[in-house]
Amino acid sequence: MKKMTVFIWALFLCGTPAAAAEGLMHRSGEWNIGVGLKTSTPGLGTDWGEFNVDNETLGISHDAKPGTTSGGFDVQILRFFSSWLAAGIAFGDEYFDYDVASRVNMDVDSRVNNFLALARIFLNSSRRYKYYISLAVGVGHIMSNIEMQPKESFHYTGFAGHAGLGMERLINEHWGLAAELRYNYNKFHSTQINARGERYRVYPRLNYFSFSLRTDYRF
Repeated sequence: MKKMTVFIWALFLCGTPAAAAEGLMHRSGEWNIGVGLKTSTPGLGTDWGEFNVDNETLGISHDAKPGTTSGGFDVQILRFFSSWLAAGIAFGDEYFDYDVASRVNMDVDSRVNNFLALARIFLNSSRRYKYYISLAVGVGHIMSNIEMQPKESFHYTGFAGHAGLGMERLINEHWGLAAELRYNYNKFHSTQINARGERYRVYPRLNYFSFSLRTDYRF
C-alpha cells in the first residue's frame, strides 16, 4: 500500500509535459469516471463518531465505534456543466475490521456502503493544481457484526452524506489524479431480538474522516 501511494504521488507531482502549462481545463459536456482507494480514521473518544448499542430488556447500554482505520474504494461518474461545476453519482464501500465497545468486551466489525448524488465545485478551475469542494447526499447501508454470545448481525439503511476538500491535477487530455479529505455522515437505527429473547437497539450514527487517492478518466 505504501509503495503504491508513493508511486501515485510521484505521478501526481511530476506528471507529463502536457500538464506543465496553465490552462488544461475541464469542459462543459465532459464526462468523468473516477476510481479511488480510501482509508478512514475513526472518531475515537467522540460522541459524533460512535453508535450506541442498548439492551432494552436488561437496561444495559454502551457505545461502539471503529477502533482501526478502514480500507475501501469508491467509484464516481460525473458530468461537467462548466469548467468549475460537475455533478453525478458515487458508490463507496469501506470495511472497519475491529470496533471498540466501551465498558463491554465485545468483538465488533462494520461495513459501510454509500449510494450518493455528488457535486464537485472547483475554486480555481484554470490552474494546474485545482482545488475543489465535494458535496454528496444519499443513502448509506451499514452492516455490523457484534459478539453478543452468540454473534448478532445488524443491517440498517439511512441517510448518508459527505463534505470534502480535494486537490486535482490533470495529467493530459484524458487522465487526472486527485487527493481528497472528507467528513462522512451516516445516520441509522435498528432493533433486533437476540437468541435469548433480549431486545437490542442500535443507533443513531457512524461518522468519520476519510482520505482518498483517485484516478480519473475523462472524455
